[in-house]
Amino acid sequence: MLVPYLALGQSIGRWGNFVNGEAHGIQTNNIFRMGIVEDGIYMEVHPTFLYESIGTLILFLVLTYLKKHRKNKGQLTIVYLLGYSVIRTVIEGLRTDSLMIGNIRVSQLLSIILFVIMVGILIYKNRRNKKCLKLSKQQ
Repeated sequence: MLVPYLALGQSIGRWGNFVNGEAHGIQTNNIFRMGIVEDGIYMEVHPTFLYESIGTLILFLVLTYLKKHRKNKGQLTIVYLLGYSVIRTVIEGLRTDSLMIGNIRVSQLLSIILFVIMVGILIYKNRRNKKCLKLSKQQ
């Protein structure tokens, strides 16, 4: 019930990164760039806070729609975790302040692992629901 609002809260909360001048991306010259001054040097970077804010707002809208059309318990949580892990994997690839283990970004690794686990749970739940439907039709 609360999962869609978690995504909305994250969407709004990302604007704190803008106010604090943090969580920005690599230098770019695309149309969505924003200017920052870092160590006295002006540069234009990807506004990753904005990308994540928009991504989680879209996720909120999807979850709000699914809330009315969900097929089973836990579906919204699974969709949230799938969606957020995809958003995070993409955004983290553009950031400059990522926690690294060697050449691997920790957030990307964890997001990919979470995505794989959620896909596994989704497959399991769908198979289990199909078995339950077959059993109820046989009775």
